[in-house]
Amino acid sequence: MTYTVDPQLLPWFIVGIVVWMAFVVCVGYFGSRGRHDGEKFVTGGRDMNAFLIFCTLGATIIGTGSTIGAISDGFSHAWGGALFCTGSAIGLILLSTFSGVREKGFITMSEEAQYYYGGKKIVRQVMGFTMFAAEIIWLGNHITGGATYLSFVFGIDPIWCKLITAAAFGAYVFIGGYVAVVKADVVQFCAIVIGFGIIAWKAIPLAGGYGEIARTFAEAGKPGAMGFYGLGSYGAMAGISLVLAMTMSVLGCPGNRTRIYTARDERERTARRAFLGQGALMFGWGIVTAIIGMSCFAIATHNGHHLATPNHAFPYMATQVIGPALGLMFLICGLSAAVSSGGSSSISGITILLTDVYPSLTGRKIPPEKYTLVSRIALLVALAIAFSITIFVTDMIAYIQKAVGAFLPGAAVAMLAGRFWKRATWQGALSSVVAGSTLGVAIVAIPPFAAWINATFGGPAIPAIAVSVAGVVVGSLLSPRDTTPDADRVAAVLAARGG
Repeated sequence: MTYTVDPQLLPWFIVGIVVWMAFVVCVGYFGSRGRHDGEKFVTGGRDMNAFLIFCTLGATIIGTGSTIGAISDGFSHAWGGALFCTGSAIGLILLSTFSGVREKGFITMSEEAQYYYGGKKIVRQVMGFTMFAAEIIWLGNHITGGATYLSFVFGIDPIWCKLITAAAFGAYVFIGGYVAVVKADVVQFCAIVIGFGIIAWKAIPLAGGYGEIARTFAEAGKPGAMGFYGLGSYGAMAGISLVLAMTMSVLGCPGNRTRIYTARDERERTARRAFLGQGALMFGWGIVTAIIGMSCFAIATHNGHHLATPNHAFPYMATQVIGPALGLMFLICGLSAAVSSGGSSSISGITILLTDVYPSLTGRKIPPEKYTLVSRIALLVALAIAFSITIFVTDMIAYIQKAVGAFLPGAAVAMLAGRFWKRATWQGALSSVVAGSTLGVAIVAIPPFAAWINATFGGPAIPAIAVSVAGVVVGSLLSPRDTTPDADRVAAVLAARGG
């Protein structure tokens, strides 16, 4: 029997989500007063403390991927549901080592890349286009996640659900910019942690205990799901590929680095503490997502319920574990997680578009008095593009594996090399991005090649990282060492910001 939500509860859900969203938007708007104008719209005045950074990171990272994708993996592969969060945790810990760049005054990841590679403008231009594409990819992921909740509850066409979700993303950012997103994230992060924690705490007993869960997976022909990270069911190569894809996605995601650039402390302590704290939390959050997913599989099996897709595992648990009425409240928290993630990706995407891409194309800087208006127009454009690419997306983890795992490693490897390898050159950076992106395009465009990659490496991440590393090493060793002084690099970045 396919499980559906009791139609009598739908009016309560509609009222609840409208009230909740209105409350969060108001929190964001009033918390961002005085920081709506000019560059402050996308930087928040560079005054974020460690607590705010910690919460907005959590709301974004925990968002769509773990509430839908990781729990879906837990439903299918038990402890395999922890792989997604483990990769995110490793990425956050590595990203904490970049926090020292706050003192340089950068706004975007493209500016940081330009600084690492001798202040060469071509690096900023290429990375600007690449990073805008990366944020569109992530924004599409969040739209799909939010739509999953709506389709579960209302049973309407997924396209309409995605359109509604995209509109919700725009509401956060359109009204108050970056500060509105951050302040709203604080509220949503607290709701997410409380809601998911309660569900995880009750899940195993309701499923009949850990032994009963293990027995259910064994009877379903998946005994390896209860082993180390569920690799016996998930597959060792596929598991490693997912962890690497998430690690690279965190390192290569411009929105995560925005937290460094907007930190209050020009030294590295504020952002570093937030990243390390959130990284530690994500290791534990992986256990939470796996428990919810595996318990859902056992409960649904015992009840004779069939889920239309494993992506409905968390919505199912929310309404089954803690009762329909309260469950719908926590469904709102899950949808809120997707919306908060989308808001962060939106603001980061338009910042890159206006700070890097627009000056590269036109040679001009947007006047400060027009920045807010143009930002809002750019937001609508970004949402429209992201919505368009999600029309045919149905599987969250497959989308992350294919899109994120294939296209982000090139940029992530270039940033790692620029930060830690003094011999790296701008030619090597571009070689890394081109090599990784070319492989990504080939995987998407050539189905037989994609099938071979998946069968051999468990996903695109491993070969994408390999060709990206080869690109930066070979390109750097075949080009002269860069000796540009630090002050000249920073000056070049600031000059390029003006077009």
